[in-house]
Amino acid sequence: MKVLAATLVALLLMATCSTSEAHLDGVPTTCCFSYQQRPVPRGLVASVYMTSSSCSQPGVILVTKKKKELCADPQALWVQALLKHFQTLKN
Repeated sequence: MKVLAATLVALLLMATCSTSEAHLDGVPTTCCFSYQQRPVPRGLVASVYMTSSSCSQPGVILVTKKKKELCADPQALWVQALLKHFQTLKN
């Protein structure tokens, strides 16, 4: 009985201490909780994508050429210009 109780306690501790990510169809979701305040030069940005609709606030992820991800406000004019630039590259 003591072994069973100890096993249950260990399992509960492991469950509460494990990290978790938001998943949508098995793909990790990145959400923005704060925005990059200064404009990022277009030459430093390799790609952009929108955050998931399951996030608490909208955001645009800017992936730099050094693979760093920055959150940006989709309402900011400089972010909209970047989105437009990368959209025209796709077409």
